[in-house]
Amino acid sequence: MPETRRVAWALAPVAIGLLSAGLAAISLTQSFGLSEVEETLHARRDWSQLVPFTHADASGSGYAALLKAWSGVGSDEWVLRAPSVLAVALASVVVYLLGTRLFDRLTGAVAGVAFATSSLTIELGGRVGSLALGMLAAVLATWLFVVAAESGRRVVWAGYVVVGAAGAYVHASVAFVLVAHAVAAFWLPRRGARSAAVCIAVAAVAALPAVVQALDGRRHLADALAQPGFDDVARAVHAVSGRNVVVLALAAGGVAALAIGRVTRGESWKLALLVTWAVVPLVGTLALSIARPSLDARYLAVSAPALAVLAAVGLLQLPRREVVAGIALVVLAVSGVRVAQSVRSTPENWRAAAAYALARKEPGDRVVVAPARAITAFSYYAGPNRGSLTARGPAVFVVVRAANETDAVDIARHAVRAPAYALHDERRFGSHLRVQRWERTGVP
Repeated sequence: MPETRRVAWALAPVAIGLLSAGLAAISLTQSFGLSEVEETLHARRDWSQLVPFTHADASGSGYAALLKAWSGVGSDEWVLRAPSVLAVALASVVVYLLGTRLFDRLTGAVAGVAFATSSLTIELGGRVGSLALGMLAAVLATWLFVVAAESGRRVVWAGYVVVGAAGAYVHASVAFVLVAHAVAAFWLPRRGARSAAVCIAVAAVAALPAVVQALDGRRHLADALAQPGFDDVARAVHAVSGRNVVVLALAAGGVAALAIGRVTRGESWKLALLVTWAVVPLVGTLALSIARPSLDARYLAVSAPALAVLAAVGLLQLPRREVVAGIALVVLAVSGVRVAQSVRSTPENWRAAAAYALARKEPGDRVVVAPARAITAFSYYAGPNRGSLTARGPAVFVVVRAANETDAVDIARHAVRAPAYALHDERRFGSHLRVQRWERTGVP
């Protein structure tokens, strides 16, 4: 029995990584969304155009370089999304290692599974974008911080500095995690605190140029952000939990358990680390929103590993095994529902929309894409120089990207300059994409 148990624990991180990769791979062959097309086209630029600070934003430059190198393997959707799948799989394994290092192997295993089955992890792992790699950088830097703080080994501190600084060049939100490390360092024993302070400062200085440029530069978001309200904050927190309110409740229970004695006084830095890591990204984006709207749930993704660890602590503090097992099943059931919802809902099926519009248009008709920025996604699937921004001909097929039906009609009306054209019919290709047929009215 002891040998069987040892083998099982040795295989646990492998199983967690495979679980995460398998779930993230569910949607690998779906059509790219607009932001994914833009990331892909950006990575196709010449290497000289990807140099940080000169021709490209420093935040995201690390991911762009990786994607460009990887794109030599192929250009299919599943190929270009594969780095994100690998990133979340590795991040899930590191969450297991972190939970094990902070507490015990059971906590690590529960945290790893909670992170791997989160709808946020699965979503980011199944799309082209830097945030999957950013989550990996955040949790890997934290694990190195914990190992270095406990062992004092210089080589581990050096690895921490490299990963912590490089993370900001993958996504600027990783810098929030350095703040959590700085707070935790105040609670470390004096000798460890000095080493931590020096290494955190070096990593922060190295990351600062990327952070400053991200704050100062113009955003290139596909969807503009508005000043956040209480509802927006609630939705963002719900999203970062994997849209699983049970996880949020367990994480709150984990904080309470740690605060009342789950860790000894000499280990209080663990509570400071996890709580600050979970909270700082939200507080930071809200603070930045005073000057410029910045609350996007995806920017809080770097705090998802902390929520997973806290939820694992909260779950395992429940009094009876039967209760623990029951709540764990509820968490997995909710996660399963969220995954199923994500698989069924395709926000933007540009491949099908482009094929439909081009097949239905007749000679003299025109395909118009709105808003103008979305023409890159249409051309990606329709072919170069396909699609237009101005209406002409007896009928116009408007491929319109919008969050809801009202916005879609308003955007399309502006594109066709109604009342010169009137809406005839519409077909949806996801929650954010429609193809509308507008016919000439004869009204000037």
